[in-house]
Amino acid sequence: MALEEDNKPQRPQRKRKLRWGRLVFVVVLLAAVVTAGFWGAVWCYDNLIAPPQVAVVGADSKITEDAKLNSRINVLLLGVDDGDSEAAETEPKRTDAMMLASFDPEGNEVALVSMPRDTMVQIPGHKGYDKINAAYAYGGVMLAKQTVANLLRVPIHYYVLVDWRAFKESIDLIGGVDLYVDKDMYYEDPYADLVIDIKHGYQHLNGELAGQYVRFRKDELGDIGRVQRQQKFMMALAAQIFNIDTVTKIPALFSTVDRHVETDMDTMTMIKAANTFKLFGDQNLKSCMLYGDFYDSPDGVSYWRTSPEEVERTLTELGIPHMPPGGAEETETTDTDNN
Repeated sequence: MALEEDNKPQRPQRKRKLRWGRLVFVVVLLAAVVTAGFWGAVWCYDNLIAPPQVAVVGADSKITEDAKLNSRINVLLLGVDDGDSEAAETEPKRTDAMMLASFDPEGNEVALVSMPRDTMVQIPGHKGYDKINAAYAYGGVMLAKQTVANLLRVPIHYYVLVDWRAFKESIDLIGGVDLYVDKDMYYEDPYADLVIDIKHGYQHLNGELAGQYVRFRKDELGDIGRVQRQQKFMMALAAQIFNIDTVTKIPALFSTVDRHVETDMDTMTMIKAANTFKLFGDQNLKSCMLYGDFYDSPDGVSYWRTSPEEVERTLTELGIPHMPPGGAEETETTDTDNN
């Protein structure tokens, strides 16, 4: 039997044809993997290993080089006035909200300074005095950074520019914010297609209502009342966004930030700043409006006028290291909370 099998004619072995389709697929797949790996490595290098360096902005070199002043992360927050602005679509817009967020990564504390948009300042390159919200319209982010740095005498490391669409979308993503509204708020401007209608009492504010709440200024305090409401809202937002239920939605928030928010902060700096809220709460957040008074100039312009002493008082209460006009660094701070 075995002999018969051995004597059977052997069929010639057929060579397997090379399947070009399969080869092309493998080559394309490898190219995709290599490309993804390359750009992933570039992203990691740019964002994690050697993120792009952003120049620190300060009133002078003593501020930009001072180790204590630069131990914090100071971020200028800018809200663009794109809703009730009378400017055309192509015209430079003034900022509707301007705040300094100062993060202390070591002490796990955050301080928020709100500057009324009518704050009286000297804008670099412009004669006389102007309102602080004009700085962005005159010269964009860099001029806004320099104006605030000169006013507060602290280093400005980064900025975040937000439009109201991103603000409202972010509030909707976290499910809204619960807030006590002190009084009925109603205002209608048909020219700007704007209607604000919020009732007094405890309210659950979705994105649209939250946008109305923080922009309302048609009361006896005008812009100062709006700044106070913005601070109140930020405190409620901090309590909401850093609780356990909302933390799972942070990836979606980062997606919104990526699409609608402009910033020069790298990914690691964002994570470092966000890590300041280690306990997922607002107990480490202090806020204060820049101290000052109403002032009508001789030419009939209404301002919020502050002084070096009032600036120093504001920053000292919040525990933000700063350089007084005299040049000696202010190291004494109090624990007074002016929420």
